[in-house]
Amino acid sequence: MSADLGRKLEREGRDVLAIPVGVGKNDFVLTKLGELRKLPGHIIRDGEIEEWRIEGAFRHEGRLYLHGPHLGGLFLEEAIQKSFPAALPYLTRLAHALVALKARSLSLEFIQTDSIYFLEEGGILFLPSALMKELRNMHPEVYKLRVFESISHPDIEEPEKGLSFSLAALLYRVIRGHYPFQAETEEEIHNRIRYARLLPLSLVEPGFREDLSRQIMAGLGGRDAPPPSLEEWEEILSGCKREGLHRDITETEREQILARARKEEEKIGKAYRGKVFWQRHWKTVGIVAVAVVVVGALAGSLLKNILAPRQTRGFGPEQVVETFYRSMNDLNHTLMEDCVVEGAGKQTIREVINIYVLSRVSLGYEGTSHVIGADEWDAQGRPALSPPQTVYGVTDLVVRQERGEPEPVFQVSYTKWVPEPGQDPGADSEGSTDSLDTGGPGFTSLEITERVYLKLARKDWVIYRFEPL
Repeated sequence: MSADLGRKLEREGRDVLAIPVGVGKNDFVLTKLGELRKLPGHIIRDGEIEEWRIEGAFRHEGRLYLHGPHLGGLFLEEAIQKSFPAALPYLTRLAHALVALKARSLSLEFIQTDSIYFLEEGGILFLPSALMKELRNMHPEVYKLRVFESISHPDIEEPEKGLSFSLAALLYRVIRGHYPFQAETEEEIHNRIRYARLLPLSLVEPGFREDLSRQIMAGLGGRDAPPPSLEEWEEILSGCKREGLHRDITETEREQILARARKEEEKIGKAYRGKVFWQRHWKTVGIVAVAVVVVGALAGSLLKNILAPRQTRGFGPEQVVETFYRSMNDLNHTLMEDCVVEGAGKQTIREVINIYVLSRVSLGYEGTSHVIGADEWDAQGRPALSPPQTVYGVTDLVVRQERGEPEPVFQVSYTKWVPEPGQDPGADSEGSTDSLDTGGPGFTSLEITERVYLKLARKDWVIYRFEPL
């Protein structure tokens, strides 16, 4: 038995169930616990509920313990370390007891593996939740991760849904030998629970029952179905004993499942790393983007325009217009800057710079950019994309001349593809929006028409004004 779990000790000539307070804690802790020591635990036995209370505190071998009446048994933390056939009856008893508590409006707020105690005669002792929560925080982080964080969703507030998540995680643990979401820190476990997409057990273990796999995944937060209720968990766990975990499959089917699992695992890993990166670093990336805009505006544009010829030297007016728009597909903001003067198109260029920075960061962090040029995506037949992949740029570009030299004017219409609002760090488009349609997960399309004015500047044709129509 772990030294941090409750244990049988002798106190004043009788056996007691002793609950450790924490390594190296002194008597001042008892004051901190205050009224929590008076809260009762509950024993569910043969359909009846009775209270179990803390009777006092004492020190044993340099460690402080709370104690109450001794009852023979073992903790949930010990039960789930057994083999699946040996651990399953304990989980079944737990689900049955949770339903009994719910029926009496004594629903448990959370599951903690060091606060649920299976009695030898068949009952279950639930130690006081509020007290065990406080004691949990007095232990080292590695202990908290094991007995609570690995089986608790950080964002679920409804108690029954939280218990359903915990039961799914516990069942996963006794099937696979480890929890579905594991890490070395609380933050990383929370990130995995929030953002990591698990492979279904039917892929992880070829031949695993599809129906049971779906039920466990639903309990762990899968989007295809709501989490099972406590009553449904009673039936699911009973079904595990009746029907087992696996079905018979051929060797060919096994190989096909494993190949699919490897492919899905790679996709899941990339998606998770991307989500966690943006969750951790979106502020930093935003600051970098702003810095690029400021530095680029003050230094890059001025020096380049003064000391170097424009990349558009020799271009005709219509070619300059087309170059400005088509450069959006390549995120080539420097070429766009060579097409304009006097601040024309600055919002669009700023938008391209921001998306370029985000693209470069994800490329450096994950080895791939999630931003796909709209022209490339269109040429591929506009295939369906999965987040965090997105589309940016211009398709269906039409440039019509309204007035020729010496002061050319063109009317331009096009479809602009952008990340959905909330995902795009760039500024708003300068063109008028005729319609806004959903293009796919993570990006949308805007139909834009605008008038473009050009003039000569140092022998180069440049755009000096965009007029929304």
